[in-house]
Amino acid sequence: MMNGSMKKMSGNRVLISGAALPRRQHYLVSFFELTKIHLSLYIALSSVFGHVLSQNRFSMESIKLGGFVLILTAGSAVLNHIQDRRFDSWFSRTRHRCLVQKKISPCVAGVFAAGLILIGLGGLFGCFQSLAPVGLGLLALVCYNGFYTPLKKRWLGAIVPGTLCGMLPPAMGWVAVPKQMGVADESGILMVMLIFGLWQIPHFFIILLKQVSAELEASPYPFFTCIFSPKEIRGQILIWTSLYSLGIFLFLLRGWIHSFDLSLALGASALGLPFLMAALLRGKQNFHSLSLGFFAINLSMLFFMGLGILDRI
Repeated sequence: MMNGSMKKMSGNRVLISGAALPRRQHYLVSFFELTKIHLSLYIALSSVFGHVLSQNRFSMESIKLGGFVLILTAGSAVLNHIQDRRFDSWFSRTRHRCLVQKKISPCVAGVFAAGLILIGLGGLFGCFQSLAPVGLGLLALVCYNGFYTPLKKRWLGAIVPGTLCGMLPPAMGWVAVPKQMGVADESGILMVMLIFGLWQIPHFFIILLKQVSAELEASPYPFFTCIFSPKEIRGQILIWTSLYSLGIFLFLLRGWIHSFDLSLALGASALGLPFLMAALLRGKQNFHSLSLGFFAINLSMLFFMGLGILDRI
């Protein structure tokens, strides 16, 4: 009998273990994990946001752009898993991943990554007949997989290309709109890119605080915990969260959200976020408060993009 097949006990119903998934379903679960689908959807939505701002309306072109950016981002995520499989084995948060557990081979994952990246880039060029979004997509790929992923294992400065990578998807959406059909004022996309850059830093530090400190110390890799105490990292989170909220206020003051009600809702959320984060991080850190802070800052970004798109529907 094959390993992990159904086992039947007398008088009991047949049970199927987690390892007994059919091969196709096993690969499907692994591929969803490899593509970091939740993060890829966020990035795709940010490109849609940039596209909607540029043409000042939501359209089917925005959906097409988001779809191909999603495919490209998923390919980059798979490649990241391949590059990080030894790095991931050091930490309890990541050592269960399918490549670390050898549930799927790096070669198979590599073919999957290459296919997704080629489809994403080809689709961007085919739909928009422009090298601008393709060029920015390649730049994001190089920043993430070429610089950030290998450099983070040796240098704390890797956070710079990592942050730049996260700032590029909205710009991909902006440049996908021909200049003669788009908004002439480019201050909007520059502010959005700045806001995305500021958002990533507290996001990164919260993930760092959620890691088991003993695992960070035992690993051979550099982390900001080497130069900052947990209390100082909490301070960094509050500073960068406040700057992120300030960026949203500047975006509103420039009039990039037309509806007064939506502007009021976004302004209230931006004002409340630093106070909420301060309350969650006050005193001794715990996993529950960090998880709530992580959820809050991600929800605020989703709110920012969602209201910006809704404003133009």
